[in-house]
Amino acid sequence: MQKNTLKEKLRDQECVYGSSLEDCLDPEIAVVLAAAGLDFFFIDTEHCAAGYSEIQGLCRAARAAGIVPMVRVAQNEPYLLSRVADVGAMGVIVPRIHSVEEARAAVKALKFPPLGRRGFGLRSIVTDLRAKSADDEVASCNRELMIVLMIESREGLEGVEEIAKVEGVDVLFVGPYDLTLSLGIIEQFDNPIFWRAIDRVIEACRQAGIAAGLQSRDMDMLIETRKRGGRFLMYGSDTAVLFDGYKRAISQLKGSNSGRGVLY
Repeated sequence: MQKNTLKEKLRDQECVYGSSLEDCLDPEIAVVLAAAGLDFFFIDTEHCAAGYSEIQGLCRAARAAGIVPMVRVAQNEPYLLSRVADVGAMGVIVPRIHSVEEARAAVKALKFPPLGRRGFGLRSIVTDLRAKSADDEVASCNRELMIVLMIESREGLEGVEEIAKVEGVDVLFVGPYDLTLSLGIIEQFDNPIFWRAIDRVIEACRQAGIAAGLQSRDMDMLIETRKRGGRFLMYGSDTAVLFDGYKRAISQLKGSNSGRGVLY
């Protein structure tokens, strides 16, 4: 498996920056995101309609462009986890991790023996047509594939210290809306309860030697999370960034002194 530069940066205590893809699933978007300076993106199959052929095309383009492709699965189920890894994802995001047992189950599904129970099915999208021995390929996949678990419930938060210590986990990723919903403070991102929860996740990850982060289209929230020690940060999604950018540009354009000069 190709070297995972994202894991390397996180091991070096760097911050990494990404976004998610929901609707813009043409492989060309991977090249755009890489050129824009993002470290990674994830394809959202939890809430969106991406198919395996689209995922593989995006992963192929991303790996060639030098940006790390990840996928968020719909459920913590072995057949969903291993399938996205088999079509080229270099990282897998697993939603709704409520307990240490669920965290261990996700790791087992994504690691080959002796670390887990993933079945051998390494295709060219994983090997880049440079396959070595089966032993070498298994070892590289176990080493390079990222495992990101989502903390987005009261139960997950209460067990976060043990979840963070599960061997094989690279990142804990907070789902802000679901977490505040579970805590009874939906969308109250200025509530001290929310920030105490964020601090708890970040500290649990720091103690375990892994990274923590979240996703938001609110730049202030991302910057505050980084100040508190979050290092896995995602700005918005494809649709949100396009919408915000065009809305802002058109508002400025309509408010400008039109009718004179040339617009580029």
